[in-house]
Amino acid sequence: MKNLDKKNWIILEIVRDYFYSHIRFQSIYEKYRTQTLSFDDIEEFATDKDPTLPLFNLKESCHMLFRYQGEEQSSDEEKLLDLAIGSIFHEAMKLRENLYQLKVYKPRYLQIQNSRQASDYERTLLHEFMKIGAKTEKRLAESMLEIKRLFQDTLEQLAHLLPRYKDNPVLIKFLLRNKELMQQAFGRRRGLQIIADMFPGGLGEAYDVEGKSYLASEHYDLAAEFFSQAQKYRTSDQGLKGLYLYARGMDGYYKNRYQDTLRSFYKLIPLVRVLGDGKGYLEKAEEVCRKISREYLEDKKKKLGNVALRLADKMRSLSTEV
Repeated sequence: MKNLDKKNWIILEIVRDYFYSHIRFQSIYEKYRTQTLSFDDIEEFATDKDPTLPLFNLKESCHMLFRYQGEEQSSDEEKLLDLAIGSIFHEAMKLRENLYQLKVYKPRYLQIQNSRQASDYERTLLHEFMKIGAKTEKRLAESMLEIKRLFQDTLEQLAHLLPRYKDNPVLIKFLLRNKELMQQAFGRRRGLQIIADMFPGGLGEAYDVEGKSYLASEHYDLAAEFFSQAQKYRTSDQGLKGLYLYARGMDGYYKNRYQDTLRSFYKLIPLVRVLGDGKGYLEKAEEVCRKISREYLEDKKKKLGNVALRLADKMRSLSTEV
């Protein structure tokens, strides 16, 4: 289980860093096309000295998971992705070097060329620099196009790989919470469709499944957020609405928003039968209401305390009927 958990997190990092790198390169390519690209832009994209940069970490994660540690367990598609990401990184490093020559060296020898009368050997040397500059510009253009093609190809490859990871809970949660990354990379409609295709019930099921996972681990705020999203796709699902109200009520309690809790639990009452009580939701709701009642009464808020107490009694009576 521990090794599986580690693998799941590495896959999440690969997918996350791929999207960050892809989106970053799109910005770089646009600046290159409009002749506004600076060396600083590349330095924030590709270096072998900063392991925190997404592209560097992406390359290292792919090598570790698909080459060094898990080559026998990796599919051909994963091995091919590793090779492609490695190629993107090395092309980016070549791009970095070529751009450095153009942005740092070229202005200097142009300045020397224009500053004074040059001797014969100086003219020869400057002429060589000009030839080097022309070759460097060509190599820069070639690297740009090669990286662009590799990102286009690997994007399609990733689209086919992602469904294989539908049982990776940390990855699915990440994709649902950061779906704008999918949309930036794949396009608005296709990005969502790729996630939806991972589940028979589409996005509604995806949000529902992960919402229940958050609920089981008592992350009530995130559970409520996911159930709320799921309801957009399954508007008539009363059980889902009940889970949302329960999660919202529990979240309100732990954040000391007691009136929000009471309102949510009051709305939960008509949905108790479709909600079911296999997880002891009513028992927990009753316990919370009694705690809220005691705190209100201690603060001499008798009216609110009695409201919470009546709600707790109602939860108890309903729990015997379910």
